[in-house]
Amino acid sequence: MNRRFAVAAAAVCAATVLLATSAWSFQDETKPKAGQQPQMPDPEQMKMMMEGMKKWTESMKPGKHHAMLDRFVGTWETTTRMYMGGPGAPPAESKGTSEFKWVLGKRFLLQEHKGETLLPDMTGAMKTVPFEGSGMTGYDNLRNMYVANWADTMGTQMLVMKGAADPEGKVFTYYGEMDEPMLNVVGRYVKYVTRVVSEDKFVFEIYDLHAGDGYKPVDITYTRKK
Repeated sequence: MNRRFAVAAAAVCAATVLLATSAWSFQDETKPKAGQQPQMPDPEQMKMMMEGMKKWTESMKPGKHHAMLDRFVGTWETTTRMYMGGPGAPPAESKGTSEFKWVLGKRFLLQEHKGETLLPDMTGAMKTVPFEGSGMTGYDNLRNMYVANWADTMGTQMLVMKGAADPEGKVFTYYGEMDEPMLNVVGRYVKYVTRVVSEDKFVFEIYDLHAGDGYKPVDITYTRKK
């Protein structure tokens, strides 16, 4: 089956289930007993249904929180710094390119990244290997928070994070979990911070909260490609 078709079909099914579930909750109240004729919802039930539909419709619309993400649209050159020896140690650097674009009617910002990263070989020496990743960021109107996910070629886990932004949309702070295969650790609590430096530069930082609130093993600097 074509992957896009499968994803689209799944989305339609999900929306249908949601709508049907809402409708059934009202239908249960008006379901006729044996021998009775079907009943139409009374005015109060119709009012509740219409109010519910209105809330759902409002939750679909991109708003001011989505607009704050517009500053990231474009193509960016990246410099990733990995502090293998801990904070303060000289970082190992790698380069890449990321493209950010709106998808799903400006509800989500899609990032697609290609570049390189450093990994140790069997001798422990660091070597450069190709690296790809992609993720989506958006704002959940119902939960009133930013949401994001990320997956890449360095593993099979999908990172999921939730958070908030400052009023000016210059600092985005997310929290989530990350697994560490080398340490055999699952569910390590992590903080992700995106700091907007200017229209043409922002920095993404990862903090390992198990090691300490200020323990930063990775940061990525994004510079807008001219």
